[in-house]
Amino acid sequence: MTAPAPAPQWGTKARFGVASAVGLQLLMLAGIIIAANWISTRRYRRWDWTDDVTYTLGDGTKQLLGKISEEDKKYQIVAFYLPDEYGAWESALKRTQDLLEEYRTRSRDRVAWEIVSVASVGGGGVQAAQKKYDIRSQIGANDVVFKRGETERVVNLREFFGQQWDDMGPRGAPKLTSFNGEAIVTSTLQVLSQDKPIVLGFTTGHEEVATDDMKGPAEWGAFSNGLLRQREGYQVQPIVIPAGAGVPQEVNVLVIAGPKRDFNEGEISSIQLFLNRGGRLLVTLDSGPEMADRPLPNFYKFLGAMGINPQTLIVLDPDNAPEMLVRVGEGFQPKKDKGTFFISGFDRKHAVTAKFDADKQVAMIGACAFFLERESAPEGMILTELARCGSDGWGEKDYPQNQQMNASRDEPGPLSLAAALSGRMKGSTGDDETRIVVIGDSTGQANGIQPELRSPDLVLNSIRWLAKQEYLIRVDPKVPEDRSLILTKDQDSFVFSRCVLLLPGLAIAFGMTMFMTRRAA
Repeated sequence: MTAPAPAPQWGTKARFGVASAVGLQLLMLAGIIIAANWISTRRYRRWDWTDDVTYTLGDGTKQLLGKISEEDKKYQIVAFYLPDEYGAWESALKRTQDLLEEYRTRSRDRVAWEIVSVASVGGGGVQAAQKKYDIRSQIGANDVVFKRGETERVVNLREFFGQQWDDMGPRGAPKLTSFNGEAIVTSTLQVLSQDKPIVLGFTTGHEEVATDDMKGPAEWGAFSNGLLRQREGYQVQPIVIPAGAGVPQEVNVLVIAGPKRDFNEGEISSIQLFLNRGGRLLVTLDSGPEMADRPLPNFYKFLGAMGINPQTLIVLDPDNAPEMLVRVGEGFQPKKDKGTFFISGFDRKHAVTAKFDADKQVAMIGACAFFLERESAPEGMILTELARCGSDGWGEKDYPQNQQMNASRDEPGPLSLAAALSGRMKGSTGDDETRIVVIGDSTGQANGIQPELRSPDLVLNSIRWLAKQEYLIRVDPKVPEDRSLILTKDQDSFVFSRCVLLLPGLAIAFGMTMFMTRRAA
């Protein structure tokens, strides 16, 4: 038997050559990894494979972050939370963290963020957190602070999530009904980026809803202070319209909210002069019964010249009315109020309502309707119906004595509930187009009667459109879907036998076969 051939001997030179080659390959691999990371940072892309593109930012947000990425100043977002209270809601905070990281990346690190447990700051709690992060605003244990230089805005963390946030116990499992984070973060960053706030001039002197009303049925005080001022950053300013002298120059959007006394001809002339200069106007009206059937002939004539004819009747729509629990004796029973209903249809093309989804719920309470006459609109202006009631709704002329449809007297549905007018008026003296929105309800938009029906999106989107901030009009809050796969007993047995028993068994058998074959060879 011949002896086996001796193993080849590696010399020093050969070993050095192999080591050099391996080292060079490792350096090349490291260079490729570094280059790939650099390119991915500079050319960031993210693919969202969810059905409802849950993790995709809107075009308005991307536009704002592109603007911020070119600024010199940086933005800081600090979200505080109490671990004892929110410790079971890690998924909710994780969603916020993912969102803020997307803002940081797309802004090229101009937006920095941090989620901080108040307990980790020290024994001082909130006061210690304020000192550590140099926060001048008064904050609570679950507030989110936005900073740009010396300017600060504070938003409560609860506003980021759907209504069931309040219903969950401290140790309950998190269940988000919706996520509003993008809407809040984008609007707050937009406020911080403005050098000069947009002025909303609310008219006074005609028994309009007051911007400081915190307890009335309309609650426009809470709406104007909490939403318009604090979150959206508008400057809300009550004004008196001088007869024939126009609207104060500093007003960007004129708001006439629920007037119950008529405007005189001089005031109408001032409003018309404001519009002729490219002004923007928001009007919210109420039905005749809510106004004690007091007419507004001058103001209605003014709107009629725009192609919008308000009717004093009240709109009833029982098919779209929600069931509300009302006290009966010592208990509660579900009951429908025909005068409280959800809008049935929205215009799908106009900027104000185009991004409302099919299930959007905006409540109307004691609404009035309009007859729209497009041929009566001023030359150069486009009149659009924004919202309407259902085809089975109607305009009741004898409310509250009669609440049944009378075909010979009442107005059948569908009826217009909101309208928009835009374009350059003939003879306009301004460079901007004129914009007008009229909504047939003042109460439901900032609802203080039934807070659970409160949905300010229609009036808020109208203000954004009037202020030429269309990019802030976003899709509705994204609702996470439950995609759980429930298996039957047979399906569960099938998956267990194949995945837990068969596949691992085949892998073990294949390995043993290879081992025995090589050993025999």
